[in-house]
Amino acid sequence: MLRKIILYLCLFCFFPLQTLCAPFSYDFAKVISEQDLDGASTVSIYVKDLKTSKVLYSKNENKHLNTASSLKLFTFASALDTLGKDYKFETAFYTHGGNLYLKLGADPLLSRSDLYELVSKLKKNVDFKDIKYIYIDDKIISANPYPDGWCIDDFWPAIAPIGPYIIDNNKVKVRLVISSDRKSINFVQNDKYRFSFINQLQISDEDDFDLVKNYSSMQNIITLKGKISQDSDVIIPVSDAKYFFISRLESAFGKYSIPYTDKFYFKELPAGAKKVACVYHTIEEVSEPILKYSDNFSAEVLFRVAGSVYAKNKGMKSVNGMSLGTTKNAIEMFYSFYKNANLDMRYIKIVDGSGVSRYNAASTKWLVDALLMLDKNKDIREYMEGADEGTLKKRLRYLKGDLWAKTGTHQGLSSLVGVLKTRNRDDVVFAIIIQCFTKSSKSLKAFEDDIVDCIFNL
Repeated sequence: MLRKIILYLCLFCFFPLQTLCAPFSYDFAKVISEQDLDGASTVSIYVKDLKTSKVLYSKNENKHLNTASSLKLFTFASALDTLGKDYKFETAFYTHGGNLYLKLGADPLLSRSDLYELVSKLKKNVDFKDIKYIYIDDKIISANPYPDGWCIDDFWPAIAPIGPYIIDNNKVKVRLVISSDRKSINFVQNDKYRFSFINQLQISDEDDFDLVKNYSSMQNIITLKGKISQDSDVIIPVSDAKYFFISRLESAFGKYSIPYTDKFYFKELPAGAKKVACVYHTIEEVSEPILKYSDNFSAEVLFRVAGSVYAKNKGMKSVNGMSLGTTKNAIEMFYSFYKNANLDMRYIKIVDGSGVSRYNAASTKWLVDALLMLDKNKDIREYMEGADEGTLKKRLRYLKGDLWAKTGTHQGLSSLVGVLKTRNRDDVVFAIIIQCFTKSSKSLKAFEDDIVDCIFNL
């Protein structure tokens, strides 16, 4: 027995433990080569030490590639700079000259319960015997439903129309109920806002169906195609957000017996009006669906709200009563913010605030340089998602507490930007874009995680 112990001790002296185990290769080139990429695929990676700004690894770092939803981190940061950490998306009632004004705040989180709370406060604070008319000020952001550069496939049916009228994400739930004899399907609509359906569904043993809207005909006609096996709920974006909001408002008035029977009028809030009731969500609350769950609707709304404030701060005036809260003004705000931070703007182009459009493009070098600036000057980590959170759920769990990131995904494309503590406890900033990847999305994310492994072990 003693001889065996002596033999093992000798082995450990001459052959260290790591030589007895085959170590995983953290070589970037090896990880990339093992993917057997075709000629159309592009992998771009850029990594910098946060403290020293030393480049630790680079590949195709100057190529202009689509960012997908990673862009949200950078548009959010520019909006945060304009609005400030204390900004509130406030929906409020005011009184002025015997009239009541509802000023919309383009709150992407506003719900029916919030509206009921608002009307409840209103009833306590206002004597409606003194109220002549109710006006709605809807000039907070533009009512253009989708940014330029978006295609039908980009927004339907995932994203509701964007505008000042927002309630319950501008979406309605409809239940599809299969009859007991499995020969017909009923559409249960419990909401006042209704759709007309063309039913082309087949009852089957599997679920694989799509919602289709014909944009050349009436807006509320929805076609359902494919197969359905069991009762299902479908979430459908409304077509007329203004009507949807006002119907919700009327319901709230009815619930609290508000004695107003006239229609609603539309007018900007006059100076000197007195606030009598409000509800709000903070910018920190709004950041969560944007940066942790990559909600495109909230990202675009926030971007336009910030664009409006930016335009007013610059002294811009609205033309023909149009809102200053446009995507165009928000994009100008974005470029101004990063240009003032001395970023090279030749390596970034955006057309929206969420990264939905295929026309957005940036280099990984620009993304890293921008994120390095944001981490040092804007406390951006406070808002970013971590490993095993949000869109990173069940990914990179060993980095929990050591990774702050933002994901992006399109068909055949994945991006990831973030700040990471390496194995040696150094902070690094990185950006990864993998474009024109022809394998499965699961393989794409696994490939991206392998690259993060390489970065962690630098």
